[in-house]
Amino acid sequence: MREPIDRKSLLDNAADWLRDAIVRGTFRPGATLTETALTEQIGVGRSTVRSALFALEVRELVVRTPYSSWHVATLDIRAIEEIYTLRSALEGLAARIIAQKRHHLDLSPIGQSFQALEGANSGDADTRLGADLGFHASFVAQTDHQLLIRRHAQLADKMEWLYRWSEAHWPCRRDLTEEHQRLYDALTGGSPDAAEQAVRDHIAESIEADTAGFHELASR
Repeated sequence: MREPIDRKSLLDNAADWLRDAIVRGTFRPGATLTETALTEQIGVGRSTVRSALFALEVRELVVRTPYSSWHVATLDIRAIEEIYTLRSALEGLAARIIAQKRHHLDLSPIGQSFQALEGANSGDADTRLGADLGFHASFVAQTDHQLLIRRHAQLADKMEWLYRWSEAHWPCRRDLTEEHQRLYDALTGGSPDAAEQAVRDHIAESIEADTAGFHELASR
């Protein structure tokens, strides 16, 4: 069977290339990005590069200094805390909805995503990231709260960026199944309050670990 046609535009491909280079750490936080260099690296025209930069500015992965230059967004203590606390608010609401309506929802995708965590423990960074963020996305998706799902998806780039930054410095820091067990149990059997608190406690541990790691790196 023939492969489907790739319908992505040149701009979409350029934006994807640049997005991957940022979230995977090829371009470090705060790095200067020049249109001339990116034109050569990506292999597209300067107008396409500029449009890709504007697209990633909307996704808050790059920042622009008017009449000057582009930079990769900064990853500092404030950024870490803001990404995690917004994620906590969104996923906390999702967990509450799941616990309130679980008898009317299909929880099998959440169970499957949780089971995938065990196999991902021994995998590479891509495997661990996909399983971890996939589990969280699975219970957000099952809420059927469309605005919540869209807002959570808009945060996905930054969640992946922060996750890869953490994995690059402290790979396999925690067992994925053990780390998510309490959260899974609360989602599938706990009260709405317990489910929301499990999310907040889970993410608070990540904030603590990554802010401590940031200070450690800064002191080297």
